[in-house]
Amino acid sequence: MNGRTWTDAELARLRLEGLDQLNRLLSGEATEKDAAEFTAWRGQSPAHEAAFRSALRLRQVVRVAEGVEKPSSIGIVDNVVDLAQARSGRLSRRAFIGGSVAASVAGGLLFVGRSIDMVPSLAELNAKYRTGTGERLLVRLDDGATVLLNTRTSLNLRGDLPMPTVELVSGEAVLTSGRSGTAALVAGKGTSIGKNGQFSARHTPDETCITCLSGEVEVDWPGERRRLLASEEVRYSDRSIGAVTTQANTAALTAWQSGTLIFQDMPMRQVIDEINRYRPGRIVLTNNALATRRLSGTYNINRLDDFFSQAELAVGATITRLPGSVVILS
Repeated sequence: MNGRTWTDAELARLRLEGLDQLNRLLSGEATEKDAAEFTAWRGQSPAHEAAFRSALRLRQVVRVAEGVEKPSSIGIVDNVVDLAQARSGRLSRRAFIGGSVAASVAGGLLFVGRSIDMVPSLAELNAKYRTGTGERLLVRLDDGATVLLNTRTSLNLRGDLPMPTVELVSGEAVLTSGRSGTAALVAGKGTSIGKNGQFSARHTPDETCITCLSGEVEVDWPGERRRLLASEEVRYSDRSIGAVTTQANTAALTAWQSGTLIFQDMPMRQVIDEINRYRPGRIVLTNNALATRRLSGTYNINRLDDFFSQAELAVGATITRLPGSVVILS
């Protein structure tokens, strides 16, 4: 287990577990059994240890926001006690769970007195076209084809196919074929060729999703091929490609083109992940029980903070606002 590779979604779940574990330990009602279970959980893998440290950092930030601790307690050096030391029995309970904490919360986020954001990779930074938070960009290609980049998207042009071709480094884009009727998009191990229409592509480190909006799309993956018609989609990773399924609501999928986000019966964790792509700063969910609560709603991308009112009313979330557009939901 220690040598396994964790996906971003799995790491996010671990961070929520880490917060639950820490909140229970510091509730004032923790038993020796709770402490033993916490130690066992923390020692399962380096990823669990990292999740624990992220929980400590986030708790420190919240306590500063609430005025319980001084802002100076948030530094840039992580002095969290090593688990091996804690197991030796030489440390007090306070030393075991304490230490000055700050620096990163997780996955490239920094609390250093400024807005926090996802840190782009070198490939994203070097891409020919790149959009920032909340930005959209239309790129006109040869033959009259176009590609519309959504927020936080990086894209390169390719010249190795006999048709307008782009490479989606990360993010989300909609490719529309031109006068010849064909245009191609490369993402990960797959190449998608749109014919006489338009298709959407969303590419993350874990997965690529191709959805046909009109016309048809031929998706080539090593040794496999999928044909999509309007409202059909396929997902693939570096390891495998799935079967063709029907996308129930392409209007919701592409609502971002008109400056709107539409969520239909979606778990709160996914809603927050999506809003974070469009909103400056960061929304952090610290309550694991709320993560699976399902929400529906329509939001203007320019007024995404309207979401907080619904979160308070619909699921009883507690909202803590921090500098740099950071919001804690607990």
